[in-house]
Amino acid sequence: MSWIAIAIVVFAIAAIVLAILSRKSKTKIPNYPYQKIEVLFTPAERSFLGVLNLVVGENAKIFGKVRVADVMAPKKGLSRSDWQKAFNKISGKHFDFLLCRNDDLSVICAIELDDCSHQSKKRQQRDEFLNGACRAAGVPLIQIPAKSGYVIDDVKQLIAPHLNIKELPSQKTESPSQEPVTIKKVCPKCSSPMVIRVAKKGSNAGKQFWACSAYPTCKHIEAINL
Repeated sequence: MSWIAIAIVVFAIAAIVLAILSRKSKTKIPNYPYQKIEVLFTPAERSFLGVLNLVVGENAKIFGKVRVADVMAPKKGLSRSDWQKAFNKISGKHFDFLLCRNDDLSVICAIELDDCSHQSKKRQQRDEFLNGACRAAGVPLIQIPAKSGYVIDDVKQLIAPHLNIKELPSQKTESPSQEPVTIKKVCPKCSSPMVIRVAKKGSNAGKQFWACSAYPTCKHIEAINL
């Protein structure tokens, strides 16, 4: 009889301990091992976005870092395992930029900005797969080499056929020259082209500096590193 009593006491103690541990686990603050990424785009992507805004104007909406799986999906009729395999191949990939129609936000085309990382064998295999997937899904994919400067007319020629318009917005310049406009630097704050100005007064009088062309709306300036 004494063994039964001892067993009952042990069981009761164990139940109390489990209840306390369960309560602690519920009140414990979860550990989320994440940190904020300060910027969405790399400097090269920000620079190109400024050019893309100038070219597209009001003719389309521009979105960045769009997941491929939000633009296309595996075909219907696949087996469950084949569908999952096909989905896994696109779930971790994204398009650099996406142009969508203003009215219903349907996809016009995707844009990939190819920097030096695209020269690696692994990245080339990824690009080959993405090209094939886009062709199969009927999503036009425009690949543009990343540069330190862009000729507006060159970018226009690549994008205009997909927007189905004859003329895209022209970039206004102070120069009467008819040569294509080249954007060499883009404002990191508002993505407008930056221009070279000369300080007229102060300790830096006579020195050149980068200034945002959207002044006075944007007053960002940078020193010119010679």
